[in-house]
Amino acid sequence: MTKKRIYQPGKLLAPVAGLVMAIAACGPASAQFPDHDITFIVPYAAGGGSDQQARRLQAGMEEALGVGLRIVYKEGGGGAIGFNELHSAAPDGYSISNVVVPNIIVTSRGENVGYNPEDFSYIAMTDQAPGAFVVPKDSKFKTLDELVAYAKENPGTLTIAGVGSTGQANYAELVNALGIEATYVPVSGGVGDIIPFLQGGHVDSALLGSNHAVLHVETVTALGIAGKIPSPALPDVPTVAAAGYEGFDMNTTWGIMAPPGTPDDIVAKLNEAVCKAVADPKVQEAQKNGGLTSICMSPEESKQFVVGTEARVDEIQAMVEALPKK
Repeated sequence: MTKKRIYQPGKLLAPVAGLVMAIAACGPASAQFPDHDITFIVPYAAGGGSDQQARRLQAGMEEALGVGLRIVYKEGGGGAIGFNELHSAAPDGYSISNVVVPNIIVTSRGENVGYNPEDFSYIAMTDQAPGAFVVPKDSKFKTLDELVAYAKENPGTLTIAGVGSTGQANYAELVNALGIEATYVPVSGGVGDIIPFLQGGHVDSALLGSNHAVLHVETVTALGIAGKIPSPALPDVPTVAAAGYEGFDMNTTWGIMAPPGTPDDIVAKLNEAVCKAVADPKVQEAQKNGGLTSICMSPEESKQFVVGTEARVDEIQAMVEALPKK
């Protein structure tokens, strides 16, 4: 005899209710994002380029997202400490940080660093600036030729400061272009820590983004700009190439990234907020006056930019390996 199935509402509704709850648990978290403040990790010292970028975009991002940005400093290791902090953060969009190219690539080449550039979820690239070779305002070197002549007469005596291992890569590119032997002075906390070294006369010169040369024009003098295009913000400063020294192409790009595995929809919301902030006329004016080129890449473009820069970094690392051992 065939048994009839008896309809029991409770038994049918229980699994259905469970399924609804499971579906609800999967989607709404990102759909409601953000619902509380976001931590913005700055991996360099206060006052440097990354700090300036975060402060410049903070108000616009807060308005676009409807929550606050809590800026915290995790400096050291040429940016590696802050990058590691983000790498281990929850991939929920509530922790973001600056990304600086090529710094993120150069630092990842160190031993036991704990991250690869490809790991992160890139939100947007927002600013670019060519490198600048600077000296203190009261330096005896008034031109690049004067500095080169001194360095050739006194091999290894000239000191050049830079940010950690990234600065050393820039240094290798510069001394190769100038044909000199000098001494590199690494400063791990960022440009915000290099400026006092210059102001106090503790180093002869330094490698910075040209935006820093603009910001600190009262205390430092730029002798040359990287690449082949002069900086509109420093119209009286020649490129190193125009001065007769080819091969110094240092360029810095700033952006914002999230931890590995951050959902695409959250990254997209953050990208929209960043690009709205960048488009603000006040931000555009600040970038222009600071010697920065304003951009706002998509997440896909940002990741491709980082990956595409790796080959050039490897070329420069070979120059670092070839430096005279002290």
